[in-house]
Amino acid sequence: MPSLLDGLISRQDIARLADVENLIFHDENRIGVLESSESIDVQACPGSGKTTLIAAKLMLLAKKWPFEDCGICVLSHTNVAKDEIIQRLKKSKMIESQNLLAYPHFIGTIQEFVGKYVAFPLIRSDGTKINSIDTDYCVEMIYSKLSSGTRAYIDKKSKYSNPLYNFDLDFVDGSIRINVPTFPKGSKSSSYQNLLSTRKSLISDGCFFYRDVFSFARKSLFENDSLVLALQRRFPCVFLDEMQDTQKFQDDILCEIFPVENPSICVQRFGDPDQAIFYGIGSEEPNKSFNRKSLEDMDFVIDKSHRFTENIAKKIAKLSLNSIPLETEISKENLAKRKQLQADGDEFENTILVFNHYNIQSVIPAFLKIVLQQFSENYILSSDFTVKVIGAVGNEITKDSQLKIGHYCPNFDKKKLNQNFQGETLIEAVRYYRQRTDIDWAGSYNLLLDCIVRFLRSANIRDSDDKYFNATTLRKHLIQSQNWNDFCKLFYLWLNPAYELDQDFWSESNRRLIAIFNLNNMSDQIMTYLVFSEPHFHETEDNNLGDAGEITLTMLPDNTIRYSSGLKVELSTIHGVKGETHDATLVLETKNYTFDLKVMLPYMTRKLPTDEPSNNDLSETVRSRGANEQFMRQFYVGMSRPKHLLCLAIHANHISETQERKLVDIGWKIQRV
Repeated sequence: MPSLLDGLISRQDIARLADVENLIFHDENRIGVLESSESIDVQACPGSGKTTLIAAKLMLLAKKWPFEDCGICVLSHTNVAKDEIIQRLKKSKMIESQNLLAYPHFIGTIQEFVGKYVAFPLIRSDGTKINSIDTDYCVEMIYSKLSSGTRAYIDKKSKYSNPLYNFDLDFVDGSIRINVPTFPKGSKSSSYQNLLSTRKSLISDGCFFYRDVFSFARKSLFENDSLVLALQRRFPCVFLDEMQDTQKFQDDILCEIFPVENPSICVQRFGDPDQAIFYGIGSEEPNKSFNRKSLEDMDFVIDKSHRFTENIAKKIAKLSLNSIPLETEISKENLAKRKQLQADGDEFENTILVFNHYNIQSVIPAFLKIVLQQFSENYILSSDFTVKVIGAVGNEITKDSQLKIGHYCPNFDKKKLNQNFQGETLIEAVRYYRQRTDIDWAGSYNLLLDCIVRFLRSANIRDSDDKYFNATTLRKHLIQSQNWNDFCKLFYLWLNPAYELDQDFWSESNRRLIAIFNLNNMSDQIMTYLVFSEPHFHETEDNNLGDAGEITLTMLPDNTIRYSSGLKVELSTIHGVKGETHDATLVLETKNYTFDLKVMLPYMTRKLPTDEPSNNDLSETVRSRGANEQFMRQFYVGMSRPKHLLCLAIHANHISETQERKLVDIGWKIQRV
């Protein structure tokens, strides 16, 4: 059966697009993807220009789209990826690209699509209003409404994780079931009854977990046989981005609605199983339809990167689970430009820092010294320069046997990695978003606006329809109440670094906020969110950096270290930097059950780890063997972030002299801290 898109895109169209948009498509794999009119799976390596390729394909289709009442559906795993595609289309020189931003087309996250077209109509069918789809908010509200006895019970069960995050809905035997955490078989206890009634109350208020949406979607598909056909007619062409991060419950729904084996629709999926570090996150199963595919199973493999040189590419390729022959595709002209960024014109020296337990906190200063030595001063001081220190395990240190980012930098706080950081108080959030260098003004505004929306919910302030505010309804309310201009001015003052966040400034800010929302009668508990507090800075002195005597490192509130030369270095987890590009990256060895970099060294030196455990390390070897795939993905992602300089940090006990010699032979520099 011929595809609807057969013959729609020609090589002449691709050449014309490349000329108009100033793009280069000279390899057969990329051209093949752009030409393809059938369902395909594409594995794209780090820095391969996957988003550019998807956007180009959309532009080509927009130019020739032949249907008026059915459209293209573009789905991503995150808002960041969705927004990047939208921005590419908005900036396109082909005016037809703008058509994809409106009906009948859809560009959004999987969560948004499943909610809008599958789950929400069913939820609303019995009169239930949808006020909030937010797991964090639901957990906060449930906990706040529980009795003191039930709270004590939940606190006791929250030693390792909060069980309330498992308080979602499930679709079983044709109906929706409430999963009451820690009570899999139900109970007559007061805590069980309190939890159940609180969850039901939240549902009645229209507040749902993200996971709930997919349970209602399954029920909707179960009850409506014609829904799948209707969606396929509406969206005969579907693009799925970031497939490696799609979880099984999401993939199951998508495969039911848009099966790749259906010849009447075109489903094109893009991702990289080698970067699937959200693989089975939490208690969820990973998708199998894409991530289990080998290199031979993929329709197209894009293994050439625009990000890094051959020097880094060869080191990363050894950690590809699908054994992609990773290559660089940087032009000679760009290589020449990159040389101008180096301090002395020599090749960047990718370095492994070897430390001991007594000097672990000197690892990051030693890395900063390498950065200062290898990059030109002008580039270091430019706004484009990005340096990050990352590790796989960043949560709170609870055992002496662990190794986490906090061991290298005690003031690291994983909670501040979340771009939706709320803070204990509003002024903490304002300071945090002022400091974030990776978020533009509009992004900071939207994230801080979310803090205000959550604050109004906690204060039980609702709109004229007795619904909690969201960003859209809050703006509408403020315009109607003639407070919109005052609200915008307040946000400008909050986010403008020209205004010092001192006691007088904050008191005036609170006066304005209270007047805008008439908060005069709020309880003391609610108003504590608005109190003033001083910022906390942590300074350490290190004598090992350079020859200029003592140099001060200052830890800023957003996990950024400020170096006296003006250099700023951000600390993050590997998960937190996925999709980013840096100039220089230091990947730290960490441990939860097993030392991750220790396990990876044999892969990096071309010798696979043995399956024979040593007599004195049986448990760790067994755990390591089971974790190898996870560690490979994590280090593949972490080590593929930098364009120029890659450094690793490993404990001296975890690297042998033989391994050091082999690493030097393949281009690594070994440096003792």
